[in-house]
Amino acid sequence: MINILKKVFNVLSFRKLKRNYDYKFFEEDQNNKFKLLGFDRKQALEKLSIIKKKYDLIDRKMSTEHETLFSALSNKIDISKVEILEIGTFDGANSFLLSLLFQNSNITTVDLPDDNEEFVKTYGRQKDYNQFIQKRDKILSKGKNIVFLKTNSINLIKSKKKFDIIWIDGAHGYPTVCIDIINSFNMLNKNGIALCDDVFLTKPLNEDQTYRSIGAFQTLKSLENEKLISLNLFYKRLDVLNNCDPLRRKFIALFTKN
Repeated sequence: MINILKKVFNVLSFRKLKRNYDYKFFEEDQNNKFKLLGFDRKQALEKLSIIKKKYDLIDRKMSTEHETLFSALSNKIDISKVEILEIGTFDGANSFLLSLLFQNSNITTVDLPDDNEEFVKTYGRQKDYNQFIQKRDKILSKGKNIVFLKTNSINLIKSKKKFDIIWIDGAHGYPTVCIDIINSFNMLNKNGIALCDDVFLTKPLNEDQTYRSIGAFQTLKSLENEKLISLNLFYKRLDVLNNCDPLRRKFIALFTKN
């Protein structure tokens, strides 16, 4: 009976949050977050829309504000050859998008080996495993400046290479996300920028080691408290379903070395 009452209360609370959600407020707040770093969000969205329409990337379910941030970065960064690292390849679409936004770049994308048990069982890949691999590899082959490494991202602790942009989107819980962030800090060039996906500011419901964890935020705050990084947070999505509830709200972290 108590569990039923809790479920009813949660449903009613969520409905109230949805009714009271002010999209314009969050959109303006996001625009200001971009401006704080000298980014033009409107211009970034326009560029992103043109590229995604041209290359048939419009309906990608994984699209979030991280793509807008990458687009804004591509308008600002002034390096003859941009070195980019992506931790978490998934279906390859983000790697391909990066190759379109940063045409003068070398992109290294890292994911677990195809036969790794954790790789197979996450994101429902076991249902259409072979089809997923074939589709991913086909997408990656479109980007001539993409190098795909099949290894556990923890192994990047041995890497001596430096990067200008790093996208952290591997497993989201301890210890992996903590290791990925520390490795990224060490691999980041002096003026480089790292971004981390799916950051929860409070412990999420049903916390786990793959999808939902406060681990990223705790790690980033520890680095910020020691004045090792400058940290900025952006809303991952602005739509009402994903952003109206503070307990479910996710962020994208952007940090630079101090």
